[in-house]
Amino acid sequence: MSVEQQLSIEHQIKELEEQFTLLERVGQVNQVILGELTKRTTPPADLGQARGFLRSAKDLFKHGDEETAEQLLLQAREASQPAQQWLAVGDLGISPFALRTHLQKGKPNVKLQLELIRYFLVKQPHAHNDRDKLDYLLSSYFAIEQNGEVQPRYAAPGELEEVVQDLSATNSPPELAPPAEMMLHELGSLMANLAEFVEFDQLANARIVERARTLKINLGEDFYHPKVLPWLIRFNIAFRRQFEALFREQLEGIRELTQARIDEAWNLIQQIEEAYEEVALPGAEPILRVSDPVESQPPAALAWEAGEERVPLHRLRRSGEEPQEEQELKGIVGRIARFVAKLSVQDLQSEKVLFPLRRTQLELGAWGLEAFRANPDEGPEAVRTLRGGLGLVAWMEEELALYQEKRGDRYLSKPHFDFLSYGVARSLNLLTTIRSLIRIDGTEAEAVWFRGLLQLALRLANTLNHLAPVFAEPNHP
Repeated sequence: MSVEQQLSIEHQIKELEEQFTLLERVGQVNQVILGELTKRTTPPADLGQARGFLRSAKDLFKHGDEETAEQLLLQAREASQPAQQWLAVGDLGISPFALRTHLQKGKPNVKLQLELIRYFLVKQPHAHNDRDKLDYLLSSYFAIEQNGEVQPRYAAPGELEEVVQDLSATNSPPELAPPAEMMLHELGSLMANLAEFVEFDQLANARIVERARTLKINLGEDFYHPKVLPWLIRFNIAFRRQFEALFREQLEGIRELTQARIDEAWNLIQQIEEAYEEVALPGAEPILRVSDPVESQPPAALAWEAGEERVPLHRLRRSGEEPQEEQELKGIVGRIARFVAKLSVQDLQSEKVLFPLRRTQLELGAWGLEAFRANPDEGPEAVRTLRGGLGLVAWMEEELALYQEKRGDRYLSKPHFDFLSYGVARSLNLLTTIRSLIRIDGTEAEAVWFRGLLQLALRLANTLNHLAPVFAEPNHP
């Protein structure tokens, strides 16, 4: 046997050793993830027979029997096919989100990330969701955080291309077709435009992620090409860097504004107390002063719902005072009104009734029940204020519960963080209305509801106290 044939056999032995090790390692990951998803133990990928053939081939090759060794190498490849098929079927049952969730549970494992990247690069044929898995892995491995900023793991000229070439395990990749070259040019244009976005909402509204995703899909199998991968990695790093910087900036802006609004709300509540004392009749019952401490626990750090995907980027925008929030408030007020309308006479005469929410409950005292029994169209402004205020309290407590559930993931918790910020702004407006209604020259129709308005202000104070820690945490959401 010639020297070239011997070198070929030696190369095949080394290649199969690496391949089997890779298949076993990825098989272990798949086995754990599938077990988490199905809640049962799945059999591992069996490479015992294939490894037996490989050991025999390696031993025979050392003793000079190259011909038999080459036959055994062929048998080793054939024996590994069931394990590869097992992995391929398992890949179909593991979504990119499930893979990402599993990997993010522990500390970043650089070796495992590299093994998974290499597996998806050399795997044939590729499944439809392999692209998204590899795209996540490329971003996770090649983008690192240093001093709070996203930086490339390999920044020297040509270094990234060398690493990618080594991971791809191919020395002579095919030439890229003109359509693929054009798509890379478009991806480069998107990357160059990232610096133009100076606010997070601008970045979200531009739908850069969707546009880049379309390009990645259109690349087809060229997505895995060694020449394409550096472009994808550089785009992902550039986008993540800009995203993180603008995202943090927006969060800090929301926190500062909301904390200022909470302080302003406390001042208004104090004014409402003083205004009520001025107009209260002799013998009025003593009231809880806002200055008295109210016990409050900071939100617990609970894990996000394992089955929930990350929210689309456009839902991370600062929602502001948009119709969505007002529509939700209107909906919850309507639910409370329908609930009260179905109460029995005995329930209406009780000291309090509990209105069930999805994750918490709202206590309705006598003044609240009366406000929801009154006709908001015919009653004074105080009736509409009381109904809207109780709906706002219920909505904020519900959003706070959702925020606490998803607080472990800043992307899943971001919409609820925004809603709570809006709730604070809405509370400030409502307290301003209450302050304007409680006055000595108020009408008799309004004066009937003064104590209820005071109780609503105190209820808002309690809710604001509950959610204030959300806007005092610099690291969340």
